[in-house]
Amino acid sequence: MNTLSRPKRLESLDTLRGLTIAGMLLVNNPGSWSHIFWPLEHAAWNGWTFTDLVFPFFLFMVGVAMMYSFPKRLAEGASRSELFGHVTRRAASLMLLGYWGSTWTGVLWSNGVFGSNVETFNAGSVLFRIGFVALMAGAVVLLAGTPNSKRWWNIFGSGIVFFLAGLAMNSFSDPLFSRILGIRIPGVLVRIAWCYFLASGIYFLTPNPKDIIKWTVGLLVVYAVWMQLIPIPGFGFADLSRAFPTAETPLNELFSNWAYYIDYNVLGTHTWSARRLLDASGNLIWSFDPEGFISTISATCSVLLGILTGQWLTKKDPSDSEKLNGLFVAAGWLMGLGLVMSIWIPINKNLWTSSYTVFTAGMALMTLAILFHAVDMKGFNKWVYPLVAYGRNAIFAFVASGMMASAMGLIKVGDGTSLKAFLFHSMPGSPEFASFLFGILFVSFWALIAVLLDRKKIYFKV
Repeated sequence: MNTLSRPKRLESLDTLRGLTIAGMLLVNNPGSWSHIFWPLEHAAWNGWTFTDLVFPFFLFMVGVAMMYSFPKRLAEGASRSELFGHVTRRAASLMLLGYWGSTWTGVLWSNGVFGSNVETFNAGSVLFRIGFVALMAGAVVLLAGTPNSKRWWNIFGSGIVFFLAGLAMNSFSDPLFSRILGIRIPGVLVRIAWCYFLASGIYFLTPNPKDIIKWTVGLLVVYAVWMQLIPIPGFGFADLSRAFPTAETPLNELFSNWAYYIDYNVLGTHTWSARRLLDASGNLIWSFDPEGFISTISATCSVLLGILTGQWLTKKDPSDSEKLNGLFVAAGWLMGLGLVMSIWIPINKNLWTSSYTVFTAGMALMTLAILFHAVDMKGFNKWVYPLVAYGRNAIFAFVASGMMASAMGLIKVGDGTSLKAFLFHSMPGSPEFASFLFGILFVSFWALIAVLLDRKKIYFKV
């Protein structure tokens, strides 16, 4: 067996991951969606803001982290097929966590324990919900890997039995079941899972950096050409200057780019509910999802660029100073190239355009380089410890905080106001400042939890 030494843990990577998760929580949890502090808004369409950097930063870091794990395990004797099997299971686990996050409130609300219609909450409802929780938990744990597999197989199997029995007792009619059937198929964790899966497959197939560069360039070119130069049925060549259509948009102008066309025809209503249009009869005439099918091509390249960065950082020959210089130079080139590309294909987060991928990777590289210098080279570890703790439990913080946010919007206090609205209205200052302050306190609360978990050496890995 090869005894290659393990690369030194990159504290700056944990720091950047924690910074990104904190950013995700901040932009996803304003006190009020009607009063968002302006720096935390997404670009209306083309262009970018601070908020538009958060997701590609995370995908970029997925790729960097892979190079601190995969080569070591290969050197220890694991086969590529074994590792890819692990990747597949982990990706499936991430998807299930994403679907859990979008459905779990139906366990307690929507005619659940705290449902408004008490008459329909019966033994079948209880059994169905217990089964749903058990089968989801069992599936996630088994896919992620556990030494207590027999126990979790029993939980998973019992969950399926309870799920089906409870559903049958209510004649296959339950608000939670309807919600599951109408689930949004794409999503943030689903995109992370697919990009991780696809980029891993490319790495195991062709691990040489030159080949990964070819894959990255090829996929970005194919996506750009597809989006710009292939006519859309019923519309013609794409017009990426057109933002989201409205009820007044003529029917023959609804599908102004391929992402709109594919999401509507493949996903239908299983998309982000905020981006759907219905006709006067209530029929779906347009739908879209920012984490839809076609843009996954370009988003996967965000991971591939992270892999290339990880391969550079794990090289033995260059000194830390040489690695730092390489990061800054690559960051400058990528940001410049992304801006030049935007002349032809605009920087656009919703479509995850090729220029957006290249530009945001450059921004991520620049941020990582700054942190690499400050944390790994200069040793300013204490200053960033809360972010490091966040980074070590990143997926847990994202999923659990999302569940908390959903619950706060449903828990009623006083005169029926939601707990979230009550807290927001308790904040001082203008509505925008109060909304921002709410987000900061939300992030700080979860930073405290992350620190406590890290000090107890408790890590939730998927």
